[in-house]
Amino acid sequence: MRARCLISLAITASCGSQEPPVRPIAAPAVVLASARLPRTPGEHAPSLVTIDRTVAHRTGDVTDGNMLSDVDSCASCHPDAAAQWSTSAHSFASFGNPIYRVNVELARKELGKPASQHCGGCHDMPLMIDGLMASDHVPAADLRAHSGVTCRLCHGVKSVTKDGNGSYVWSREPLDAPTIGDVASIARHKAQVSVKSLGTELCVGCHRGFLSPDMGEGMPVHISGLDEPGMWRSSAWTGNGMARVDKVDKKTCIDCHMEREAASSSEYGAKAGKIASHRFLGGHTWMASMRGDNEQLHRLQAKLEGAASIDVAGALVEDRITKQWHLPADGAPVVPGTRVSLDVVVRNLLVGHRFPGGVLDIQDTWIELEVTDRAGKRLAQSGLSHETDARDEDTHVLRTLIVDEKGNVLEEHEMPRFRTQIATQTLAAREAQVIRYAFEVPKTVALPLTVTARLRHRSRTLTMQAAVCAAAKTPEGRSFIAGARGARDVELDPCKAQPITLIAQTAIEIGDGAKVSTARPAWERMYEHGMALVSTVSERLEESRAVLEQALAAAPEGRPRAMILVQLAQVASKQGRVEDALALVDKARALLPAPGPPVLDYIAVDALMRVWRWEDAVAPARALARQAPQNVNAWVMLARCLGSVGDDAAALAAATTGLELAPRDPDLLRSQATALAALHRPEAAAALAAYDRFRSPDNSAELRISCAADSFRCAREREQGHTHVLHPVR
Repeated sequence: MRARCLISLAITASCGSQEPPVRPIAAPAVVLASARLPRTPGEHAPSLVTIDRTVAHRTGDVTDGNMLSDVDSCASCHPDAAAQWSTSAHSFASFGNPIYRVNVELARKELGKPASQHCGGCHDMPLMIDGLMASDHVPAADLRAHSGVTCRLCHGVKSVTKDGNGSYVWSREPLDAPTIGDVASIARHKAQVSVKSLGTELCVGCHRGFLSPDMGEGMPVHISGLDEPGMWRSSAWTGNGMARVDKVDKKTCIDCHMEREAASSSEYGAKAGKIASHRFLGGHTWMASMRGDNEQLHRLQAKLEGAASIDVAGALVEDRITKQWHLPADGAPVVPGTRVSLDVVVRNLLVGHRFPGGVLDIQDTWIELEVTDRAGKRLAQSGLSHETDARDEDTHVLRTLIVDEKGNVLEEHEMPRFRTQIATQTLAAREAQVIRYAFEVPKTVALPLTVTARLRHRSRTLTMQAAVCAAAKTPEGRSFIAGARGARDVELDPCKAQPITLIAQTAIEIGDGAKVSTARPAWERMYEHGMALVSTVSERLEESRAVLEQALAAAPEGRPRAMILVQLAQVASKQGRVEDALALVDKARALLPAPGPPVLDYIAVDALMRVWRWEDAVAPARALARQAPQNVNAWVMLARCLGSVGDDAAALAAATTGLELAPRDPDLLRSQATALAALHRPEAAAALAAYDRFRSPDNSAELRISCAADSFRCAREREQGHTHVLHPVR
């Protein structure tokens, strides 16, 4: 049924859910666009790594893996870069990292040793290139098992595709050691090791990942995983964001994760006394802590602090008769014996991809909320226990839930058992989310009340740490820890307590005698609150509308009003009020410099597509793709619109352009297959097979229902803006 639906219908919002628009059958045409089918793995399957073997690197007993592990040769001229790298997560990406070893060993056990090359293309090239990833035994004392992502690997990459899973070409060409003072020799060396032409694309090959049937029968489905490059490419940080009016300076992966720092006089790679930092700072505080690297830990925590914001944005006060919102929440008229609901808003301010990032299913970033009376006595709380995983029923955690084949949530990143994603509470770049907390004000209480909200981060869940700690105590675990000591001169203790980072904190007062904060403009706080509510279920969109209208009444002229109008237009679009949405977009456009941000065209397209006005949607969809050419969703929308009006040649061109950015995007693969079939192209069958291979698993909905039926947490986390009940403190 899926295949017939795909071939016979125009691309619409859903396949078979509504009657498709009537359209003429397109006649076959000469089309310039070629089909773009996903790459298949090669010699190091299931990773997509390619080795350029046209030049033998050297003679003798030194293997490619040993050569890759040789950092000391580079350190002789680049001591600062090598020292920084040695503190980074890149340098501990392999079996010497106890966290990684637990997961890769599970993959080796359940999917077979060769399947673990899925991990090896990015984590274990020194091992994989010498055939050890596919072997029965990885030597614990071997430097190759403790080298991770080395100098020679990154600086030997000659080209990268956007597929992910190690989609790069690495050259084993020997490097010419430069002669100091010999200009020509130095120039040759620089040309060999330079990755400047790749820029931030160098990161794409490994920081986009997916699981697929290429891993064997034990992995029957395709599941997209981390995608930092795709999220960044579609964000305001590249100018391609289309969710809001947002103005930030453009930044790349290198700008954020390789900020320049002072270099010593012996560092030959320095320019003007500085080098691009090879610490690759992100969120790996646990890895730094277990090694006792306090300097790296301090730098990582400084990077995390302020990356996101938190605000107690609104208060809903209820008694037996009335229910009234107070916006912002400061000074809300709370009295003893009433029920209060507090809307807490968290926003990703500085992270160019999802926050928290990386492997989203074992991240441990959570909200703490506490309510105290005038004397400081705690009355109610949520998420304040640091001794257990922040995943009990009253704690909000920024995490993605993944389930196995029975719909059970997986807690330890058991990749071979992944079957589908249930829900995510992580935040896209510049995105905001709202979480509601409810509590009963005691009948006897000293007002005003102080509400304190904190956003805290721990690298991995305590459940995951317990598994890692247990594995480290086995004979094999102890051998790898001893191997790290011998190969890298580091002591690893994965069992000691993880550091916790305070990312953001705020406090407000409510009730009689409360002080009202003026640290941020009220309209700005209401704007973020309303923006977060836009993502909630349709039944609650009127809440977003009410908050945004109040923000609009308080906002100054110009850009602030345009920001709010755009969010109101999104509400109208989701509610099916097309003309209202278009009118609000026009009002916002009039307040902004031409041509305006991509979000203006996005809302117009979205509103028109929701009511099947495909012909009207084509022009703004084309404008959107011109303005946000790196945003995959822009090409998804354009391909759908063009296919739905019968312009199959143009729909194919739009789909293939988008597939260059995201080669396995199921919506684009579907549009491509439909266009090729309509054009009677010979690649149609292969394109349909590609879509069928990389689409969402058939039983995803069934697994979500099963999970929600068996788990209160699972049912709650599927909805954005859900409610947590604060526990009274007794």
